[in-house]
Amino acid sequence: MTTTCGAKTRSGSPCQQVAGWGTDHVGTGRCKLHGGKSTGPIKHGRYSFKHAASLQGKVQEYLADPEPGNLLHELALMRALLQDFLDKMTDGAVDARSRGYAFEMAESISRTVERIAKIQNQTALTSAEVTYITARLSDLIVKYIDDPAKRAAFIEELTGVVGTRAEYPAARYELASGVD
Repeated sequence: MTTTCGAKTRSGSPCQQVAGWGTDHVGTGRCKLHGGKSTGPIKHGRYSFKHAASLQGKVQEYLADPEPGNLLHELALMRALLQDFLDKMTDGAVDARSRGYAFEMAESISRTVERIAKIQNQTALTSAEVTYITARLSDLIVKYIDDPAKRAAFIEELTGVVGTRAEYPAARYELASGVD
C-alpha cells in the first residue's frame, strides 16, 4: 500500500493522491497540489532570489535617502496617477466603481497632505519659540558685548533677520539693547 498525501481538500476529506505526487520527493510529504513543491528551493515568483536581490538594491537606495520623512515625491506620484486615471475616463461613461476608485485616490492624497503638514509642524519653530530665542540672544549679547553701539547694531540686525521690533515686547527689547 502506498502512502497518500493526506492534506485536507476543499470538501474536507483527505487528499488521495500519492504522497509527493508531482514533486521530486515522490512517496513522502504532500503532493504538488497541496504545497509539496514549496519545500524545495524557490526558483521563481515573489520570493525568488532574483526578486529578493532586486528588492535589496531598492531598499539600499531608500536607506541612503537623506530625507526619509519627505513624502513630497510620493504625493507627486499619487497626484499624477489620479490625474492619469481621470484623463483616461470617458465623458459620461463613468461607472460607480471608477468613481469609487477616484474618490479613494483623492482621499489617499488628502491623508498624505495631512501627514506632510504634521511632519512639518513637528519640526518647525513656532512664533513663540523664535521670539524666545531672539530675546535670549539679546540677553546674552548684553551680558557679553560691552560696547553699547555694537550691541545695539547687532540686536538691530538680528531683529531684521527674524522680524520687526513690533513683534517683540518693547520692554524686552529695551532691556536687551541696554536702553533704560
